[in-house]
Amino acid sequence: MSSLFTHRSASRRLQSAAKTEMERTAALIARQCETTLDILKSGIRSLAGEDCVRRAALRPRDPAIIGEVCGRFQDVVAEAKVFQSINLHDPDARCVASSFPDRVGLESMQRDVVRRPDFSSAMKGETVVSQIFVSLGTGRPVIVITAPVGIGDNISGVVRAAIDLDYFNDYVLTPQEYVHGGKAYFFDPKLDRKVPEGWEAHNVINAGAYEQPDIPIPPEMLSQPGGFVRYPSAGGTQLAAFCRTPQPEWFFVVEKPRKDAMRPIRAMGRVTAGTLISMLFGVWGGALAVAHPLLKRLGQCVDLAREIEAGRLDRRMEIKGTDEVARLGRGLNAMAHSLEESHTALEEAERLYRGIFENAVEGIFIMNPDGFLLNVNPAFAHLIGYDGPAEVLGTNIADHCPGDAGALLLNGLRKAGSIRELEVVFVRRDGTERTGTIYARADRDAESGLIRVQGLLNDITEKKMVEEERRRAEQAQRRFVEAQLETLRYQINPHFLFNVLNSLDALSKTDPGRIAELIRQLSRYLRSTLSSRESGLVPLAREISVIESYLNLEKIRFEEDLDISITMPEDVGDAMIPELLIQPIVENAVKHGMKTSSIPLRINVTCMGAGEFVKVEVANTGKWIPRDAEEEKGKGGIGLENIRTRLSLTYGDRCDLKIGEGNGRVLVTVEIPRRGDNNEERL
Repeated sequence: MSSLFTHRSASRRLQSAAKTEMERTAALIARQCETTLDILKSGIRSLAGEDCVRRAALRPRDPAIIGEVCGRFQDVVAEAKVFQSINLHDPDARCVASSFPDRVGLESMQRDVVRRPDFSSAMKGETVVSQIFVSLGTGRPVIVITAPVGIGDNISGVVRAAIDLDYFNDYVLTPQEYVHGGKAYFFDPKLDRKVPEGWEAHNVINAGAYEQPDIPIPPEMLSQPGGFVRYPSAGGTQLAAFCRTPQPEWFFVVEKPRKDAMRPIRAMGRVTAGTLISMLFGVWGGALAVAHPLLKRLGQCVDLAREIEAGRLDRRMEIKGTDEVARLGRGLNAMAHSLEESHTALEEAERLYRGIFENAVEGIFIMNPDGFLLNVNPAFAHLIGYDGPAEVLGTNIADHCPGDAGALLLNGLRKAGSIRELEVVFVRRDGTERTGTIYARADRDAESGLIRVQGLLNDITEKKMVEEERRRAEQAQRRFVEAQLETLRYQINPHFLFNVLNSLDALSKTDPGRIAELIRQLSRYLRSTLSSRESGLVPLAREISVIESYLNLEKIRFEEDLDISITMPEDVGDAMIPELLIQPIVENAVKHGMKTSSIPLRINVTCMGAGEFVKVEVANTGKWIPRDAEEEKGKGGIGLENIRTRLSLTYGDRCDLKIGEGNGRVLVTVEIPRRGDNNEERL
């Protein structure tokens, strides 16, 4: 009777210990899998940020770049041994590149992907892991890690990495069978594995047919975070403990035959039977000698299980022998070691997060849905003028951001879930106002209600002051150049006018019929140079007309000593150009060319289109006279530096001014955008 009582008591305790062990193992495996998926998420996020992937998102029709990205995806799939496929999609969900190159441009895939919640989340800038679903490419259950391809503030594409459920089980869970005993599964018991009628797999992977674990979890337990079930099977009664993760909703199951869990008791049963037989033969002492060590070791196993349950994960059991109780003890030791490593890793991750939180230069804050601050880092407290976080906790964000900034922040988070670069005015403790930007993200519950808000506050007061100073400097520079241009407009060279009047006097004696044409040219030249447009821009045809009048006047003066040529296609005549930009270059060509060129002086003005740009070339025979030489002779004027400044203010870095000399010719080239519509504001 004593042996029978001991057997039944040990059986109940061992079964209870097995249940506790399996439930803890299932929870541990769930945490390990979540850690593994976080590592895979980080890898896919890094892959989405690689240069070749970003270039492919920008130039999806470049076959060289797409081929490079496809090869890169294939290398990652082969190296990781867990991904079924990796695909790059543009914002319309069209497949741009894939580890299966035949998927590129596949319309059926585009229709499927564009409906996926993970794709929508990635287009909002989030890296997410999907629920388990059946891939229409392979017909197998998969989970998908989706990461955005961000370029600046824009999302130019999405990288989707599909993880085959069998691959994941082989990669992560199969090794657990050797550590914890029993089998471990990762699956979704509610998964609908139906595919459309007439569907055929267009990508076949090297893996056996997927078999859904046949573990009958009662419907009322599917909504619970964990549980334990016992059910019959062809191999006998099975024990299974499961752990359910809420988001995404996955099930991690540890399954073990009941006979394996109760194997030590069967051994004890054999000992008990032997004891009973021995008792029949009067060998009471021998039976006691056999039962006592076994019960002692079982008690040690139970004690170790209690220590683990109490959180003392550094305790271990001394193992001697190779029987079933010894194997149970080794399993408990292995479980304690694994739990201890996980606990240490969790503490290290928490320490790292706390270090980042405490030492960040940005102000980090966490608040509840009503705007009350739950936690802030030292940088946030210093930004608003407090000595430490303790003085800020419990206050409302509206206390530090007057007006409707707090309401705008919370309303925006309720609608969009995140806020980027919200510019606010915040008040420091001493009453001074500063300007800052807020980046915030909302944590939501299953019903999409706000749970908490995490955000960053950056002080941009000095930055805005610098930008304002730069704007004022640019405005002053622009006004200075406008004043110089106005001076140029009224700065008519007296020698030029004297020469024209002398030409009129000479023509009155030799060829009076040409006087009218000369006066018309002079009138048109003066009218064009003395008038201006409010925008500061004129059509290129008008600028060339002014130059033509000027050169015609000089032609009357120099006659055969000056040879001029002007070429301008009609398609570039409407291009807008800063007024009087080319005319000073032509004047320099005449003035310096007459000093350095052989006779006749040849001047060619050529306009041409170059894609989205217009080129104006002014070429003359002779030599280039440097600016220093002009200054030594006491000659001033606006000159080339003024032209460079006007070009920079009008077009930024989208223009060019080149000066070249060779073969007895000087060539000045001005290249500007064909359209000037967007540049009027700069003037």
